[in-house]
Amino acid sequence: MKTKQHQWMFKATVMTLALILLSGLLAPHFIKQLVAKEMDSLHIQQAEPKEDKHAVYEPVLPDYTVKYGRDFAAHDSFHHDVWHYRANLKGNDGQEYGVQWTVYRIANGDHQGIGWNNAQIYTAQVVVSTANHSWSQQRISRGGIGQAGVMMYPFRLWIDDWSWVSNNNFAMPSHLMVKTDDFKVSLNNASYGPFVLNGDKGYKKTHDLMSIASYSFSAPFLKTKGTLTLNGREVKVQGLAWLDKEWGNHLISTPSLRWDSFNLHLTDGRVLSLTQYHNSQNIRYISGTLSRKNGSTTIIKNDEVRIYPLERQRLLNGKELPLRWVIELPKYQISLITQSLNKELWLPFWVPSWEGPIVVTGSHKGVGFMQLTGY
Repeated sequence: MKTKQHQWMFKATVMTLALILLSGLLAPHFIKQLVAKEMDSLHIQQAEPKEDKHAVYEPVLPDYTVKYGRDFAAHDSFHHDVWHYRANLKGNDGQEYGVQWTVYRIANGDHQGIGWNNAQIYTAQVVVSTANHSWSQQRISRGGIGQAGVMMYPFRLWIDDWSWVSNNNFAMPSHLMVKTDDFKVSLNNASYGPFVLNGDKGYKKTHDLMSIASYSFSAPFLKTKGTLTLNGREVKVQGLAWLDKEWGNHLISTPSLRWDSFNLHLTDGRVLSLTQYHNSQNIRYISGTLSRKNGSTTIIKNDEVRIYPLERQRLLNGKELPLRWVIELPKYQISLITQSLNKELWLPFWVPSWEGPIVVTGSHKGVGFMQLTGY
């Protein structure tokens, strides 16, 4: 009995340390709240470890050639990887559903140890939402001990019993399986169009005046179908989905940086991806692509698009956020207004943000997702 109790306490301590080690990436008040909550619930007192300021990671340079079958994998020589999946679904009950699944790999040092000496930490978040309800959960696990990781030949990404599994290295076609006490997600995904390199051939800058960048590509042309089980009720669903893969060394470069991100499936068959970055001087930099399923992709330049809030709304938690936006690309005859399906989707995960499904109207109709980070 004591052995089991000690194992549980050891695992809990590691999870707490994982949260603390991530503190260098986030605004201090966010991480302090999370760590304090975790410490209180576990009744564990642990000295805060010092951040590894001497860690050296591979530089993010513009001459890197992205290869999809290779780069869906984890890049342990860089500070982090992010796999970000979103799906706009219609249920056989007539309701609209949104599904979000995000996995982060974070290194707390540049040493490549094995077992408990492994430097990699994985955290995963899942959210299912309707117009009136949402279900969500977050998990944190260590790499190197089998709790979480990425395998290739073929591709498998997992954390505990949550997994994204494919029969090849391109992560498509794939099966997403997430199980919790309150809900379950089981979705089969297949691509109907090409992958898209974001930024300059996969080299994505996040500020016009800074050499802060990442590598990024997307699988925006996805169809998905499967089932959602919500509080014991199973619903068959199908719809459109989007998968982003990004890696580098600046997950959040400064506490003052914030961004507004939009990923849209338009009814004319095109997909539009736009992210507007802000810094403390209110200088904005926009990264975006407009792609067709025939393989043609247009890079959206900073002066070709206007993104501005149309209406701010107050959430139940007291936050006031810009949840309706105008997106204008005159050169491409695109003028859109966004509308969130459920405004109460502030996600208090370790990277706090508002993220949820949206619809767009105007010159085109469509569906997609919006993410507001840093507010």
